[in-house]
Formats: sequence, C-alpha cells, structure tokens
Amino acid sequence: MPDLSTVLVLALLPGVGVAAGGLLAEFAPRSKAWLNWSLHAAAGIVIAIAAVEVFPEALDSLSRWTVGIAFAIGGLAYLGAQTMVDKRTEGSGRVWMIFLAVATDLFGDGLLIGAGTAVSADLGITLAIGQIIANIPEGFASLSTFRANDTPRTTRLFATAASLVPAVVAAVIGFLVLRTRPDAWQYSALIAAAGLYTVAAFEDVIHEAHETTSDSRRSTLALIAGFVLFVFISAVLGG
Repeated sequence: MPDLSTVLVLALLPGVGVAAGGLLAEFAPRSKAWLNWSLHAAAGIVIAIAAVEVFPEALDSLSRWTVGIAFAIGGLAYLGAQTMVDKRTEGSGRVWMIFLAVATDLFGDGLLIGAGTAVSADLGITLAIGQIIANIPEGFASLSTFRANDTPRTTRLFATAASLVPAVVAAVIGFLVLRTRPDAWQYSALIAAAGLYTVAAFEDVIHEAHETTSDSRRSTLALIAGFVLFVFISAVLGG
C-alpha cells in the first residue's frame, strides 16, 4: 500500500502542470490559434485518462449500474460548481472566477489521484503524469486571461503558486478516506472523479477553445494528438 508521502508528491503534479502553463503564458507571445490547439490537446488527454486508465480498472470490480451512478455523481458535482461560478462571472471579478473554475478542476484531479493511489501506486503515478500534461494548457489559458485583463504580475504569480494547493488537499482527503475502504468504494470514487473532469473537458475546455478562435483541422489533430500522447505514456509506464 502506498504511503501518504507518495500521495503528496503525486498530488503536486497537477498543480505543477498549471503552474508550468502559467509561466509559459507570462513569456509566450499571445496567439489565439496556439491556445485553441492546446485546449483541444488537453481535452484529448482527459478523454484518454478516462477511457484507458479509469473505466477498464473500475469495470473489473463494479457493476455497470454502479459505474453509471458514480459517473453521474461526479458530473453533477461539476455542474453544481460550474453553476456557482457562472453566476459570478460578470464584471471585474470574472478573471478570478475563471481561476476558481481551474481550482475546481484541480480539486477533481486530486480526488482522482488520491482514489487511484488508494487502488495502486502504479495507477496513481499514471494518472498524475496524465494530469500534469493535461493541465499545462489549462494553466496557459487561465493566466493568459489574467494577462489580458492587465492583472499585476505579482498577482498572476501568486495565482500560479496557489494552483498547487487544491489537488494536494483533495488527494490527501481522498487517500486517507479510501485506503481502508473496500475496493468498490475506491473504484466508485475513481469513477466519480472521472465524471467530474470529463464533464469539465466537454463543457469548459472545449467551450473555451471555441471561444478563442474558430476551429480548424489542426484543432482536431491536436485533440487526437493529446489522446494518443497519453495512451503512449500509459503504455510506457505500464511496461
């Protein structure tokens, strides 16, 4: 059984991905096309995490009824968070609401890693690496929004550093609660977390990509590339 120190290290990785994307946004030239492609790639990675790592693991231990219910719980939880964010996205506070949406995603990442590590260390490692890759474009988009609204650099850097916190908190909670529970609890939590961030990929990541600029064939290629990239990483780690 993995220990808490392992979970803490793995839980830092999603926040590191957001922070890396934020730092890229600080120095990269502004490009709507690149932002569109990076968001599509992130969505492809998220879909691959669910399809390749989470559902095959869970379906060996859970009934399809339980999988459906757990996914719905996670998806509805994200919908509730999204509704609260949407009610507060007008005026000068909009950029902070976008940051809150990213923090909500990171909390879901942490739950996924905590639940996955409770199942096995190998699964936790694979999920954490997938999330760090997926979160780089998310961090890029979030900090680009701050930059576009002329938020001071010190505030932007603080927001980047703060992105390390939500996933760590959620992962520790998830791991401590689930490590002594039956397998069905662990896998149900894993599916619920997958439901949360899969809905986020379709409802927010792709939506944000469409808001930046019109899609092109390169956008579709970026989504495909993100999916294939995670599958290849999973194959290497699995080997």
